[in-house]
Amino acid sequence: GGSLACSSLLRSLVVAHVFDHLCLTTSTSAAYMGTRAILPLLALLEVGLAFGGLSGDQGWHAVPLFRKPAVSTGQLELVEEGLNVLRAQTEPFAIVSAVGPTRTGKSSILGRAFFRGEHENIFEVGSGVTSHTGGVWIASQPVEVKVADGSTLRVLFIDTEGFSGVGGITSKTYEANLFGLVYLLSSVVIFNTMFPVDASTVASLNAHASHALSMLQALTDSGQLVQKAKPRLVWSIQSFNIYNLHNSGMAATDLLAALRNASRASGAGIAVLGGEAASSSTWLVERLFEQQELVTVRRPHASDEVVANLAKYNSTILSADYLHDADQVRAAAMHDLKAVHRCKEAGTVLTLSECTPQPLVGTDFVAQVSLWLKHGYILDRSDLELDTADEAETLNRLRERNRKWFDEQCATLNEELRTKFYWYREESADNAKLRDEAVAAVDKMMKGFHGAALSRLVESGVFWKFPGKGAMLVEAQADQAMQRCKETLDGTRRHMEGWTASHRATKATPAQELLKKLEAEAPKPSGGLSYKLVAEDSSCFSNAGGAGDIHRLHLGNGMTLEACAEAVSKKCECGRGFEHDKGNDGYCGCGMAGTPNTDCTESDDDFSYGSARYIMFNPACLNQQSEARKRALEQANAAAGGEDGGGALAAAVVKDYDAPKKRRQVCFDVYD
Repeated sequence: GGSLACSSLLRSLVVAHVFDHLCLTTSTSAAYMGTRAILPLLALLEVGLAFGGLSGDQGWHAVPLFRKPAVSTGQLELVEEGLNVLRAQTEPFAIVSAVGPTRTGKSSILGRAFFRGEHENIFEVGSGVTSHTGGVWIASQPVEVKVADGSTLRVLFIDTEGFSGVGGITSKTYEANLFGLVYLLSSVVIFNTMFPVDASTVASLNAHASHALSMLQALTDSGQLVQKAKPRLVWSIQSFNIYNLHNSGMAATDLLAALRNASRASGAGIAVLGGEAASSSTWLVERLFEQQELVTVRRPHASDEVVANLAKYNSTILSADYLHDADQVRAAAMHDLKAVHRCKEAGTVLTLSECTPQPLVGTDFVAQVSLWLKHGYILDRSDLELDTADEAETLNRLRERNRKWFDEQCATLNEELRTKFYWYREESADNAKLRDEAVAAVDKMMKGFHGAALSRLVESGVFWKFPGKGAMLVEAQADQAMQRCKETLDGTRRHMEGWTASHRATKATPAQELLKKLEAEAPKPSGGLSYKLVAEDSSCFSNAGGAGDIHRLHLGNGMTLEACAEAVSKKCECGRGFEHDKGNDGYCGCGMAGTPNTDCTESDDDFSYGSARYIMFNPACLNQQSEARKRALEQANAAAGGEDGGGALAAAVVKDYDAPKKRRQVCFDVYD
């Protein structure tokens, strides 16, 4: 691209060549259709020529410049990737930013106005009803444009998270700081809204302007004067029905004047600009921006589906009116564009006539931005307004949510402690040390309840309404929850220490010995049932070689221990072992007679918290249990195919059932 005259000549030559070619090679009708088809391409050519020269490397993408904090205090956080883009600028550069309410097309208008073509979706465009852009994003490299004096200026573009978004954690304070920083960063601010607009829209813009004013005041109070010229404002109104304007006999400038007059007076903070108090007709935006221009942008396409999914469609299928209006946004933003700078003159945000600009390179600008972020933090007072009508209800809801959350956290720690004791159940010096470490670890996590609960509070809207009372409530609840949780964890530790000891004792006392004692102590027929506790936190679970829990019989729920024992005594398919879990709705089950699980020892390392395993001497079922063992032996012999050694197999099976089982040693790795 060269001078404007050269660009116009090139445009004329290309258009003439295209039309001549169509007329020479096609019929009149075909030429007309071909002309209609080529018009979108000519529109793209028009954009390219209008830009003059673009940087040679066109690999643009968006990178984050500011992110939301993990805890929504409203203080934005700098991102090195975006700062590196700024640091890379060794020549004068300008910044054009888009701000405004969520889901109004900020990302789209930036792409279609300034990157039309291959990179028109440089800023990701959402397709739903929730906010898509989060934080502040900057183009990875600048666009070079010709300015009024014929020189080349590098321009960086910034896209921002929409105000009042759905689906994200934001606050008025976060939005206030976002707008204030973008105001300070930018040479031009594009404020993007949707049609229709009225006095409430103007009031919203004025409110955002007041945030910028508050940030300027905060910087002034901290000794950080903002010595720069006021940026320019381009107000882009999307999906505008141009006929409403025509029917009123108005132009865009007339509409802007009408909206300005509809704005309420605001004199707050004007002193920081060195001006007098606002009059009844003052529009605060006029005091903060050098110029204001309103641009109407018509609907991109007649189809709702296309409009909702603009990122899927390139500009060639969009409305010519929309593309024309996007060009108008670009022209308004590029008009009289100034590089980022520092004024030689003392004062805060001066007019262009008052400022002798000294352009800043990227490293100097980054240092300036860091100071603005550090000293310019502001708080939107509306986040702190008290509503006494719903204060009690709001705090009660917070109390209930906190109680539930504390209980969930303690239950998680309790399960963690129980699991570690099970992993390190065997007696050894190393395991004893690991159990002690597990106790210390959960105790440390429990003591973090205070900090975690306060962080959750700041993320909630309650903090912004009732910061003092909310914090006091959380502190008190955290103290109570820690006390309750400590008692629970101490109880679990004592329980698991007892379990590990009883587990070792159980392994040292085979079921056969217990059964002999039961048989010796068996009561008279009228004296009731004879059963003994074998192990706590143990069940009749059956591995059965990985085939599932097939060697356990389920006898029902809602039973007392006595009722469970009675049910086992009457079901001779049960072996000698059974389980009862009072905490699990009174569950009752037994090992299956004639299987390795007859004494509920097939999976003797099983840990089932709250369940208790018993063994029963039941003379009434001895014959049936013997028959079950006999059938098991026959099945084992049949599986051996009747070959020599079958008798030895049968003897081995009998020995396995009637003699103490050989313990299996299981080795495994634990990854925490």
